[in-house]
Amino acid sequence: MASARHDPTSPDGVAARIARWPTDGPQGPVTLELYPTLTCNLDCSFCDTTDRHRKPVDELSRERLLSLVDEAAAMGVARVFVLGGGEPLTRRDTPEVLARIKHHGMQGVLTTNATLLTAPLARQLVETGWDEVHVSIDGPTPAIHDRLRGQPGAFGRAVRAACRLRVLRERAGALSPRLALHFVLTNQNFTTLSEMVELGRAIGAFRIDFDALIAYTPAQQALKLTAEQAAQVPDIAARAQRRAGELGIATTLDHLLDPARLDRGDTRVPIPPEPGLLGAPCLKAWHYLVVQADGRTSPCCVLAGEGGSVRDKPLDVAWRTDPFLAAVRAGMQAKQPLPRCRECSWNILGHEAVIRRALQALAAHGPAPAPASP
Repeated sequence: MASARHDPTSPDGVAARIARWPTDGPQGPVTLELYPTLTCNLDCSFCDTTDRHRKPVDELSRERLLSLVDEAAAMGVARVFVLGGGEPLTRRDTPEVLARIKHHGMQGVLTTNATLLTAPLARQLVETGWDEVHVSIDGPTPAIHDRLRGQPGAFGRAVRAACRLRVLRERAGALSPRLALHFVLTNQNFTTLSEMVELGRAIGAFRIDFDALIAYTPAQQALKLTAEQAAQVPDIAARAQRRAGELGIATTLDHLLDPARLDRGDTRVPIPPEPGLLGAPCLKAWHYLVVQADGRTSPCCVLAGEGGSVRDKPLDVAWRTDPFLAAVRAGMQAKQPLPRCRECSWNILGHEAVIRRALQALAAHGPAPAPASP
């Protein structure tokens, strides 16, 4: 992976590309997020992707997925996330997509429940220099994780796969793939944050992303924290944060120190005072592109699937001309986030705030970016 100083995916690198929009016209996205499928082999009670229970419908072909990766590389995309509303490894051709990403020298990040992460794929990831694998684990014990994931044995398979990947990496003397964990906070696991940090150390994770629950369906509502439980979270998170610091594990626990940030359906998106790009509440529409399993696009996972399709349209054309993307850019510059932006994660907003500060620092050392054309 490139050093932070020269890494185009770092906040400074992203800000530098955004800053070119007003003078040089639309720049390609820094990051592409691909959803190969919305189907899944598990049945997570907190998931709101109902498509995971259905057979694949209208998914992009293998050939189109591979060509999207090629087009992304031509646009200057530096990093590709492969994840989905379901489990990306339920598609047999996903390993080929991963290989194509590394063929182009782009950074690759795979998010998976790891139950289908086989030994051959683990070896491929190590041999091709895949950058990161994010494993979704929602409890430090089989009892908690398997109950939330809806399948006995899911915890054991995920942990074994993660450990195998780490062992293969270490045997090869490689620095990647790095392992990260992703955890969704519910009333079933909120007391286990320190234990999750210890699990992260045991697995060899460099980071653990803790995220708040978004609750719409009855099954999700049943997992919401009570007011009494939510009041306990800051102290629990602070203890886990201290332990993570001792172990050198990065986390997003700082967002759990504020009880107001525990309900993703009511996120108050901060509105910066600066004009134009410097004060856009979210900059993702200038540096990030999501492609759903059916080809529809958006600037983020929260708005997934609301833009036009790239099934029969080049990726760069969609990025430059799609009406939905244009509307999002115009709305952000007018300080008017979409209603669904209230579903955003503080993990995302926190990262965007860092990019904005980097953009403001660039502006302080030169002409401030004028509002970009949507």
